[in-house]
This record gives sequence, C-alpha cells and structure tokens, in this order.
Amino acid sequence: MPVELNGLLNHNISSEISPLPFTTFDPDGIAKMAKLHEAYGYDRVLIANAATMPDNFTTAGYVAAHTQRLGVMLAHRPGFIPPTMAARMLATLDNLMPGRAGVHIITAASDEETQADGDYQTKVARYDRAREYIRVLRQMWTSTAPIDHDDTWFKFTGGFCAVKPVNPQIPVYFGGMSPAALETAGECCDVFATLSDTVEGMSEVVAKVRAAAAPHGRSPRFLMSIRIVIAETDEAAWARADAIRDQVMANMGKLDANVVANKADGFKRTADIAARGDRLEKCFWNGINQLRGGQSNSGALVGSPDTLADAIMDYYKAGVSAFILRGFDPIEDVKTIGRDLFPLIRARVADYDRGQAAAQAVPA
Repeated sequence: MPVELNGLLNHNISSEISPLPFTTFDPDGIAKMAKLHEAYGYDRVLIANAATMPDNFTTAGYVAAHTQRLGVMLAHRPGFIPPTMAARMLATLDNLMPGRAGVHIITAASDEETQADGDYQTKVARYDRAREYIRVLRQMWTSTAPIDHDDTWFKFTGGFCAVKPVNPQIPVYFGGMSPAALETAGECCDVFATLSDTVEGMSEVVAKVRAAAAPHGRSPRFLMSIRIVIAETDEAAWARADAIRDQVMANMGKLDANVVANKADGFKRTADIAARGDRLEKCFWNGINQLRGGQSNSGALVGSPDTLADAIMDYYKAGVSAFILRGFDPIEDVKTIGRDLFPLIRARVADYDRGQAAAQAVPA
C-alpha cells in the first residue's frame, strides 16, 4: 500500500533544542514551514489542537493559501462545535485545498484540559460522543438531502452540507490507548494514530485495533509519530543524539511541562517504554523521553538514512503505513529527512509491495 510520510507544523519555529515561549505566534514561520514541508516531499502536516493553542482551522486555511500540494491533518475535538457545523467547515477547507484535508479526532488527554473550554464530560463519555460525532460527519458529507438526527449526544433537524468533500469522505484519523479509545477506533477510524513505539509494541497495537475493527467490517490503516536523529553514518547519528540530549537537558527549565500527560494512557505507555532502557531494538532511542519523564512524544530512531529506512520498513511490515517523522532541529531536519530519508523509504516500500504482490500471484 502507498506509504504516507507526514510532518508536524507548529504555530512557531521551536523545539526542545531551540525553545520559544508557547505563547509565541509566528505567522511568517507558519508559512515558511508549510512551504518547506511541501518542497521536501511531505504528504501532510499535523496541525495540533489543545485548550490554549491558536485556532488550527484558521491555521490550516493559512497553510492552504501558501501551498499547492501539501495536505493537512487537522486535530479536532468533537463536541466543542456541532458536528453539522464541523462537517461544513472541514468540507469547505477540503475544497479550498482540493482533496488535501484530513481530520484527526482527539478527545483530550485529561478532564482538566477539556474543562478549560467548558466541557465537563468524562473520558469514557467523550469517546462515546466521538463515535456519534464521526457518524454525523460522514452522513453530512455524503447525504444529498437534509437529514434529521436524534441520538444520545446530538439532535438536529434538516442538517445539510451544501459543499461536499472533493473525495467522497475526508479521512478520519483517531488515537488513544485506553479500552474506550480502542473500541471507538475499531468502529470509526480510517487511520489509527499512535505516539512513538517499538516495532514489537506497534505489532501489539495493530493486532488490538484490527480485532476491535473486525466486528464492524473495518480495516483501518495505522500511523505512528516518531522522532528522527539522522546523520551520514550511524556513529555520527548517535553522537548527534548525545549532543541533543545535552542541549535538551540544558533547556529543561525553558520547556513547557505537559502536566496532563500522565493522565493519558498513550503517554503512560511512552513512559513505560522509556523505563525499559536507553536503546531498544534496531535503533530506537529513549534519551529524550527519559529526560522528560514521558511528557513528550520523543521516542526516536537514530542512524544513517540507510539504517533509518530499514527501521521504518520494520514498522511497515508490522502494518504501519503512515508516519509523522520529525527531528529536533525544526528547520534543517525537515530538509534532511525529506531529502535523504523519504526517497529511500518510498523506494523500499514499492519494492516490498511488488514482492508481496508477486508472491501472492504465484499459484499454490
């Protein structure tokens, strides 16, 4: 299957090694990073969402105005605005950047986060609401006539979306590691998205989500977000990883603490992986996760382009066909990953898929 190689677009040009205050809003930097991701071959950029962040719908429209090919994966919290309105907003965005919009449904890491926006539902209730929300989105995108709806969370009469997505549906990404999240994902998502994990861990996640999806006749794809430390040789890459750890350690007092991370099952899983050691599997590195106590999604792959491409292929063979790959230098790593790593990954995926197709075509 085609591999999807994505990046992350923040509201400023910042990272753990060159931190800016979270409140810094940089429109020129947003445009610069959007153009950079497009120029270096990224398929999409994730535009995140949280209670205190700048509005990402507006940011996505700004990205659309500055790019021709780059897609967006818009993090969106269901229930803060009605699903009828969200369906129209997303379909409008998808027409303004034809066929390049995706929506990443998120239910928040903690009750405190949602309460900052006046939402006092429990975590389990938020997942239940998300299921109904996604159903409404899809109905609105495909219905040729106004629809009525009366269910647990939403009630409306004559809901309609006059502008439809360029394709029949906008892809729905979804994540979360709690039992309620996995159940919701199995029923609803097109792509299940996770934080950084080992190949062994992702194999376990793929199996769990596929089992949850099977009763609904669904077969979701899988996305993993992981950091990349890249250099010409493996030795140089590991030396760079050590230097990055030193820089992050020196900046710890400047980094915003993710105070709600320990409430989320995904971040608890990250912390558990970090506790297993500095280096795992082929080239998985826990250095920054260990420093930050699982507060950030900073599990990394370290190595030369060839080593990194081999490592990504291990995930691909385990069922992961989409990735968010980002480094620690917010500008130069975008370039290096896109220029030196993406062509290798795409070539190896194509070779592997051809081999699989040929093997399946051989008569038994």
